[in-house]
Amino acid sequence: MLTTVISFIVLLLVLIFVHELGHFMAAKIIGVKVERFSLGFPPKAWSRQIGETEYQLAWLPLGGYVKMYGEDPSESGETPPELRRRSFAHQPPWARMIIVLAGPAFNLVFAALLFWGLIWVVGIQHLAPVIGPVKPGSPAAEAGLQMDDLIVKVNGRPALYFDALDSALAEGRGAPLDLTVSRQGRESSYRLTPARRETQNLFGDPLTIYDVGLDNRMPSVIAKVHPGKPADKAGLAAGDEILAINGRPTPDWQDVLSIIQGPPEARASVTPKTVRPLYFEVRREGKILNLEMIPELVTGLNASGDTTYTPMVGMETRARIVTEPVGFIRAAGLGFLEAANMIKLTLVSVQKLVTGQVSAKTLGGPLLIAEVTGDKARAGLTPLLNLAAFISINLGILNLLPIPVLDGGQLLFFIVEAVRRKPLSLRFREGAQWVGLVFIGLLMVVVFYNDIARLVARLSTKTEIEAPAESAPAPASAPDGAGGSRP
Repeated sequence: MLTTVISFIVLLLVLIFVHELGHFMAAKIIGVKVERFSLGFPPKAWSRQIGETEYQLAWLPLGGYVKMYGEDPSESGETPPELRRRSFAHQPPWARMIIVLAGPAFNLVFAALLFWGLIWVVGIQHLAPVIGPVKPGSPAAEAGLQMDDLIVKVNGRPALYFDALDSALAEGRGAPLDLTVSRQGRESSYRLTPARRETQNLFGDPLTIYDVGLDNRMPSVIAKVHPGKPADKAGLAAGDEILAINGRPTPDWQDVLSIIQGPPEARASVTPKTVRPLYFEVRREGKILNLEMIPELVTGLNASGDTTYTPMVGMETRARIVTEPVGFIRAAGLGFLEAANMIKLTLVSVQKLVTGQVSAKTLGGPLLIAEVTGDKARAGLTPLLNLAAFISINLGILNLLPIPVLDGGQLLFFIVEAVRRKPLSLRFREGAQWVGLVFIGLLMVVVFYNDIARLVARLSTKTEIEAPAESAPAPASAPDGAGGSRP
């Protein structure tokens, strides 16, 4: 809990600081007097006057602001002639546009810089080119490919990573695919004709893909067990190899998931389901252990905003990863490209929210952000920095929406003023600000409602256990010390 709170507050303050720093720097460069730079909203916790600017920390860390001289149109009194060049209101529209745009722009650039640094320091992580389960009846199965085959070449080009296969399928759009694989040290070549398959993308839109029936290899070895979850209570530990569940062999992690959660198309049900006891056979340090556990139903959210229920036991595996080192200059291009892709994804999400193609129930507020931030902080610095980049982009894009009180609304006013060659009336601007405040208030009500509804659904979910059969399925057995092959 403490990790969640601290990481959430620090993350918010950093992103707010970046946003307000953009406004502050642009104002200073243009020559506008900045009276106050505040992180957080009142009441004030700490402040210090440095030069003409008061720097302030406030107790409510859900925003911040830069107060510029002459910014408030309702301020009474004439601006002295000698201070007009320092007044925000007396700047030409283009100058005010730059100051307003600088905040969101800093958020977007900050995200790109984070991606740049992460790619340069960590590198790009790829899945190893090892074949996992082969789908029965697929082109790969008919060609004779097997699990644990190592992909050496795809269409004659060396395949250092598994995504070489994905790229070739996307580029080929159904054209025959030539694979060279190594099996027990011997190379063989295969020609596969991908099958066309209709599916959906992240937003539920129709998507055509080409598939040969291959997945990446994910050994059924536990990498992490979450404290307090069913796997932990049953005695499973990191490093355990899962040999079978309920007597069914589990050579790959996909087999583990299928037994616990069902086939992919049946997962994430919108209605609670009963669960059944699971009997695990695992190998630990050469010894065979038989353990029993009951999964718990974990709530989630689908693209329609409906609560979903998935049986889970609280354990993870780790795929075979190959890290590609990236130089400083190339990392810059990849970092900004990653930011551009995320900006595009965010814009599409906003567009689909506005048109109703994505439910408003999918929106999350401070409670959800805090929960996700805590999870990422516990997972490590790299996941937390990736989340920071994602939130920074969302903060930048959402602030550009043409809603009064947001930067985008102010930008729209200045554009209209530039076209009309005269400012909008004070009465109109004040009325628009109130409309914007009401809209933002309603939005906050929606996201808080969503957060609370998700919390209530999670707390009220009861795991119903399937009635036991007359005789429970006996776990597969093997003599202690049996090693080498799987049952």
